[in-house]
Amino acid sequence: MIRIFEDLPVDAGFTCKPADGKVYRADLLKKAPVVRLSLVHGASVAVIRSIDPAGAPGFRADMDEDFLDVYDADGAVTDLPGVYLTTTHGDCVPIWVCDPVKGAVGLAHAGWRGTLAGIAGSLVRTMAAAYGSDPADLRAVIGPGIGACCFEVGPDVAEAFTDRFYWAEDYVYAYPDARPHVDLKGINAELLALEGVSGIEISPRCTCCEPERFWSHRRSGDKTRMLAFIEKRKE
Repeated sequence: MIRIFEDLPVDAGFTCKPADGKVYRADLLKKAPVVRLSLVHGASVAVIRSIDPAGAPGFRADMDEDFLDVYDADGAVTDLPGVYLTTTHGDCVPIWVCDPVKGAVGLAHAGWRGTLAGIAGSLVRTMAAAYGSDPADLRAVIGPGIGACCFEVGPDVAEAFTDRFYWAEDYVYAYPDARPHVDLKGINAELLALEGVSGIEISPRCTCCEPERFWSHRRSGDKTRMLAFIEKRKE
């Protein structure tokens, strides 16, 4: 288990081998309500105002197996204490955000499509709109996830990033006689910084490179997933 924001009044982390993230999410449910996102590889961020399905306006939601399932979203924010936001990961990058001033937390799942769509910026803007968060007050953590060392893509994907973000050339690496590699963590950090977030921590861990520590769909086709989670603790 990798713990996040240990100095703040939150419970946040990322499961590692041998834990099954979906099983761990069921364990979290024994302690508090759990929000489960559908992960459609986009940039939509749900605002969770209650644990009733009506508490995610603009998103389809229902109660399934005691989880609050929110559809059409790869991110969520809340200022409710005692509610877990959760996302599952096979190599895609998790992004945690905490506002210690307004008392709000957020979590996003950033695959290459979500990164290209700008989910990191959407997460920050949603926090600002919903809770009046000042990006300068936010603390963000990126990763673990697949690193630039292992994230080999086709020329069309590399070009999509450089077409969308003029600065993305710094995070797309071309090699002679090889396919390009993309630094998803670096791009997401840049997107956070462009929104005014300065407190950004980037995990150096690559899920594809460390078979003894992480599951990885890219490496071996594993269907087991790791779990990213965050809860604002009750006072």
